[in-house]
Amino acid sequence: MLFERFPHLMIGPVLATLAWTILIGLLAWVLVFKTRIFNPFNEVRFDSFFCGVLNIIFVFFMAFMGSEFYEKHKAAAESLIKEKTAINKLLTTALPTEVLNQQVQNSVKSYLQAVTEVEWKQHLNQRQSDEAQQAISQLLRWVNPSHQACADHATTQCIDTFTMSRYLAGVDALREARDIRLALGVQEREGLRYLLCMLLALNAAISLLLVYKNEKRAARVPLVMYCFSVWVTFLIVILHADPYIGFRGIQPTTLEHIMQQLG
Repeated sequence: MLFERFPHLMIGPVLATLAWTILIGLLAWVLVFKTRIFNPFNEVRFDSFFCGVLNIIFVFFMAFMGSEFYEKHKAAAESLIKEKTAINKLLTTALPTEVLNQQVQNSVKSYLQAVTEVEWKQHLNQRQSDEAQQAISQLLRWVNPSHQACADHATTQCIDTFTMSRYLAGVDALREARDIRLALGVQEREGLRYLLCMLLALNAAISLLLVYKNEKRAARVPLVMYCFSVWVTFLIVILHADPYIGFRGIQPTTLEHIMQQLG
């Protein structure tokens, strides 16, 4: 929806949900008090119980969306932890020569720079970086000759099976964590479900005003209070909608910290 068109705007979700809520309140007010659609309720009082039922439907739908968005946000945080753990595993694996250790460290630095600067900050994990993929390939390319030297019973220093298994496990874990992060970043947008939420909120706001159909001045305060509650509800849900956008967006702080240590 609106805030997804400006992904680098930190307050985008706040402004978008505020605009939705104001639009819902104004539209409900116009439909109830400025049109003839609901004129029959000038003589018949609208049932407040029915108003409560409509609000419960809205709340359940928002709870369903919020739960799904929260799980996605949680998965993104966990994938970042796994990515950090995999990198630390690669850096702490003792290879037989200092040259190999330095080559692995340089590849990790290239990977971290491509991930933080390109994938994360420029594309919000919606597009992958070729440099990051090349760095992963290099991590495998450096160690293969040394491991092959052990298989050929060469006299030069080689990587034993245990060290190689630990190293390859770190590379696989790094590739898997990166794939999960990118998959969460490129998931489809939720425009249709946002629209359905707004329609449910509008329906509930109309029912609230119908309760005060013959008391126009008294309807203002309940409408403002209701719209404020809707705005807060929207905001809580939307802040978890995309794990890499907004105030609650996950940042590559831990990866940047590792890169600083290597630098």
